[in-house]
Amino acid sequence: MTDAISDCLAAHPRANLIQVPTIIHKLPRLSSRLGREIYVLRDDLTGFGLGGNKTRKVDFLLGDALAKRATTVATMKATSFSRNAAAGAAASGLDLHVVLPGSESDQNPLSQSVFNKWGARLHFEANGTEALADHLDSLVASLRSKGEVVYVLHPGGSDAVGALSYVRVLDDLCAFSARTGVHFSHVMHSTSSAGTQAGLVVGQCIADYDTRVVGVSASRSASDQSKLVRELAQSTAKLLDRPIDLSRVIVDDGFVGPGYAKASREGEMAAQTFAELEGILLDPVYTGKAAAALIDYIENDRLGEGPICFIHTGGNAGVYY
Repeated sequence: MTDAISDCLAAHPRANLIQVPTIIHKLPRLSSRLGREIYVLRDDLTGFGLGGNKTRKVDFLLGDALAKRATTVATMKATSFSRNAAAGAAASGLDLHVVLPGSESDQNPLSQSVFNKWGARLHFEANGTEALADHLDSLVASLRSKGEVVYVLHPGGSDAVGALSYVRVLDDLCAFSARTGVHFSHVMHSTSSAGTQAGLVVGQCIADYDTRVVGVSASRSASDQSKLVRELAQSTAKLLDRPIDLSRVIVDDGFVGPGYAKASREGEMAAQTFAELEGILLDPVYTGKAAAALIDYIENDRLGEGPICFIHTGGNAGVYY
């Protein structure tokens, strides 16, 4: 790592679940098709759990949990984060409790299956999503009364500790540039719970890497998503005791399409292009829409010059939605 980022992260342990170095490679056929040098950072291939950006957050969060001598971790909702947290907890010797809305029969069978394989203990809340937080609080209190040391996980892993994982990823980009001479003018990715983008921006500020990190919103308006990213970037920078330039937070909300978790025509076309040209599967909720933005930006000459890095944040090709 660069000395600056290495010094910042030294005090923050990982559970050492992620395979390193990060895979970054050129997309030759897509680059030829679009007439631009395009690379992809493969966070769908982290070598752990189901892959994706959430595995990185799990790595830092469970590292923190283990350092605090937790015996049990708890979270809520059936998400990419909680499924990967189940894998991480199993690999770290921790119990995981997840509070889910509805009943067992309401769950996606594939999601239910992976929770079960990793030994997650599931709790169902009949009153739905609105009652999950209270149910989680009661569960945590009950576990602590039995002597468990409980570490509560943010539902998306997007708190300051989780965002440290993408400070580290920015350093991986710096190392790649130093090793290959390829300097990325833009880094594009899907942004939703904000941890990925917040960490990248904080890392960018620490390392002084001259690039533009563009978050393609999967759900919110640009103003609302930018606010979320700025707040998390500030708390992450505070945790590291480093300054932050919030003007580096760039969000585009032009590719949300019909709404969150709803496929867009542009996203589906972009996913098909990635599949046909590079053999890479994207999901319709996050990466497909971010890829649509990447293609649109290039076709409309919105990225200037220089190589571009697209971060494949995972999503399991939409299987668990």
